[in-house]
Amino acid sequence: MSRLKLFGGTILEVESGPITGRAVQRHRIALLALLSTTRRAYRSRDQLVTLLWPSADAERGRKLLSDSIYRINQALGGDAVVGPGEDVRLNRHQITTDIAVFEAAVDERNWRQAAEIYTGPFLDGFYLPDASDFDQWMESERRHYARLAAKAIEALAAEASEAAQYTDAVDWWQRLAAIAPDDSRVAMEVMRALEIAGNRAGALRHARVHSTLLRESFGMEPDRAVQTLADQIAARNESAIVAHRSSSVAVLPFLNLSVDPEYDYFADGITEDVIAHLSKIRALKVISRTSVMPFKDRQLSVREIGTTLGASTLLDGSVRHAADRVRIVAKLIDVESEQHLWVETYDRQLTDIFAIQTDVALRIAAALKAELSRDEQTRIRREPTKNLQAYQLYQLGRQSFIGYTPDSLTRAIECFERATERDPTFALAFANLAMALIELAEIGVAAPGAAYERAANAAARALRLDPELGAAHTTMGYLKAVREFDWTGAECAFERALVLSPSGADAYDLYGRMCAALGRYDEALALQRRARELDPLAHRMDGVTTLLRAGRYDQAVIGAEEATELDPGHDRARATLGWAYFFSGRRDDGLAELERAVAASRGNTLWLGQLGEAYGMAGNLVKAKEILRELEQRSETAYVSPYHFAYVYTGLGDVDRAMDWLERAVADRTGPAYGIKGSFLLAPLRTHPRFRALLREMKLE
Repeated sequence: MSRLKLFGGTILEVESGPITGRAVQRHRIALLALLSTTRRAYRSRDQLVTLLWPSADAERGRKLLSDSIYRINQALGGDAVVGPGEDVRLNRHQITTDIAVFEAAVDERNWRQAAEIYTGPFLDGFYLPDASDFDQWMESERRHYARLAAKAIEALAAEASEAAQYTDAVDWWQRLAAIAPDDSRVAMEVMRALEIAGNRAGALRHARVHSTLLRESFGMEPDRAVQTLADQIAARNESAIVAHRSSSVAVLPFLNLSVDPEYDYFADGITEDVIAHLSKIRALKVISRTSVMPFKDRQLSVREIGTTLGASTLLDGSVRHAADRVRIVAKLIDVESEQHLWVETYDRQLTDIFAIQTDVALRIAAALKAELSRDEQTRIRREPTKNLQAYQLYQLGRQSFIGYTPDSLTRAIECFERATERDPTFALAFANLAMALIELAEIGVAAPGAAYERAANAAARALRLDPELGAAHTTMGYLKAVREFDWTGAECAFERALVLSPSGADAYDLYGRMCAALGRYDEALALQRRARELDPLAHRMDGVTTLLRAGRYDQAVIGAEEATELDPGHDRARATLGWAYFFSGRRDDGLAELERAVAASRGNTLWLGQLGEAYGMAGNLVKAKEILRELEQRSETAYVSPYHFAYVYTGLGDVDRAMDWLERAVADRTGPAYGIKGSFLLAPLRTHPRFRALLREMKLE
């Protein structure tokens, strides 16, 4: 049996695989498409010739038609197209089509099957030269099938809403919005679904995106009801923020009371896992791991820690690990009164560790009177793995991951890979493996082609194993942006991640990076501000970088100075402060900070390349060329991102050589190449025709 796929592109295949060659030339695919719909059992030869070869005379047209039928049947090994007389039809015993299965599913009101089959517009991207009647027919069919798909998807959205499956409802409404982006009624349904799912910020973003799309793509003003609903949601959001402040919790690092101090990683892993569980609860604001770890020594009072982190409650705990048993003590403390709201001791088998974490999260939610949806309860109760050895390897990997150095990321990748070998169903380990690979490519240490390919495979595997894993959607969203320049797909993935993990600081921050790359600076700053609220001692620098991209240099100076005061040895903070000084007129101070960043970075060529650019821009061409030679020497023995060469040539004013390297960087997807549109370091290149061509290639113009 042969198969013909016409939704979301065209594929003709037999059991051995897709057909290639003459049988799938454009006119032959068009012929199969004309015969595929079930509304007409057959078409006459004259009709087909008129539609497919309008400029051919009758005799030649019939000959071309006969030859096409012959080629198709020859490739499919049977009489797939039957036409002994004047009428031509598809032999549905010989060839199946997704069109026929889709129409049958719609007739039977099997909405889920219909939605699964509709993977994109009918004959998406297809065209037939000089065949206007065929084009009109194709457009008519596209609209017809899009309407049927919309009917199926809306029915599924309504079913999910009625069953209180709010995240599913969001997914279906967003999918419907992709089919009907100009429909304000659908836009409002998406907004309502997002609000019910607890993502008011997402609802407001959808209103802005919908309104912008109508104005810029359709030349229309949005329905006033959309803005009215957005205003109502915004008002409710403000009220919720005020109430939310009283439901903020920070999980202090669990103390390791085990005899063996090497079990510190296990205690840290418990901390991170409890945070991850709580982050799935939209009614809570949960401070991220990076910000709580500095308080491991408990040198400050409860009130001082809570004030620093912006938390109204603290979870304080300890872990004692011995043989196959574990003892965990957890105390929930009110910051203002320093009174215990809840205390529990767990003395269990090590195999009960996931049940303990789940119980702690649910007890905290109950103590803070946070209502959980059925979806949230299900996600919290889901065990990441049943293999304790895989879990311990994952914990070791996370401990290395947060070092964010080339060596620590390499160790993390090794641990995550060993964890997935122990348990091939460990979705969280696959998601973290993907992000560690991305980080290596991002800092210019690993060649991005291989790293991103491995990361994409790991992220896809994580999503197949657990479609409701927020970390996997975050990773996939970032990959879609930096690797595929699929900005719409990335945005959908980030929105999904925030529905599943509402306190996911990384998702907010990476989403903000993408918005900054698109020039949506106010939106980027709002997202990055939220990331900082959830992780007060981290996620500072992306917001400062966005301020630099937006030309707000005075604000950038303030933000970068605060970051360097907090962590004087942080190389990125030093480099960002250097550029903030440089562009605000303090060039000498800027160069000094960039030099400090290079000294602190242990050989990272990113800051070296930026220092070379700064030297060039300041007129010190000798030092800029010295750095260029150093990069060339390093590239002989290790990977050096072409982006770093582009920096130096930009500073030297050699625009053509800078473009040579920048084109390589974009082709390789290396470093921050996805963000070239508003890069303050590439400003001298913006008017170059090759730069504009790159923007078009990246779907940024």
